[in-house]
Amino acid sequence: MIDFEKKGFFNIHTLLTKDDANLSNNDNKHIYSQMMFGSTTSPMLSYLLNLNKQNLNDFKSIMFYNESNLASLINEAKKAEELLDKDTIYLSKTSKKIKTQFSKVLEKRHSTREFVYEMMDFGTFSTIIKFSFGLGSRQLVYDDLIATTRHYSSGGGLYPIDIYLYINNVSGISKGMYKYQPYSHSLYPLDIENVDSTHFFVGDNIDIVNMNFCVFFEYSVNKNFVKYGELSLLNTLVELGGISHNFDLVCQSMDFTSCPIAGFNKSVIEKLLYLDGVNDHIVFTNICGKE
Repeated sequence: MIDFEKKGFFNIHTLLTKDDANLSNNDNKHIYSQMMFGSTTSPMLSYLLNLNKQNLNDFKSIMFYNESNLASLINEAKKAEELLDKDTIYLSKTSKKIKTQFSKVLEKRHSTREFVYEMMDFGTFSTIIKFSFGLGSRQLVYDDLIATTRHYSSGGGLYPIDIYLYINNVSGISKGMYKYQPYSHSLYPLDIENVDSTHFFVGDNIDIVNMNFCVFFEYSVNKNFVKYGELSLLNTLVELGGISHNFDLVCQSMDFTSCPIAGFNKSVIEKLLYLDGVNDHIVFTNICGKE
């Protein structure tokens, strides 16, 4: 039941308090007011005000990519980027059958921060990874080029987001950091010692002890900026939301739960993965466990 004594809080976002002198010791309500009056700046608002802004060179690049079908050529060559040697861990080619009705998956999907300990079997893990981040069976043929697709949409088919995983409780896979390789449906172990997962997230309300694994979404600017220019970040964030939500639904369909987490220690994770933080960025995280 709504406590009408607190009804003033319902519309707190519409209240503006003009106090130009108070630019320190603020809370978000006062900072919002300052933003609306133009007394302070915000990177978020600046980006939003210029959202979808495109320059002439952006249009030229987009037309070149489309007319030359360059994205398909890049797509076909991506498999050569994967490392396949004695250290590569190939995931199961045979996916487990998902028996849960799609409508039930949608109804049951929810975020979970606390888990019970249960070792995830190798087949379940392989299925979750394949349908969340792997290649789809549909292929597109352009003349002599064959372009693969995935289980989520990507602006221009450039797929600028790579997947890194911290494995915690998965049968047959040692704890540690891995990069997912979608073309071979495999994991490649990263030579990183002393991974302290307690530093991944801000605060202490995430059950990192019992979670089965954690996903780090890495965005490489060069993979789509050359085509889309200023539109590239918007395309990437839309794609990121689709990937993460797809992961949520697949986890739920396999009787596990997930939790998308924006409160992560970006610089700590990037340093751990040897990312430069200039072209390559960790832009989001998600976790999976048994509720």
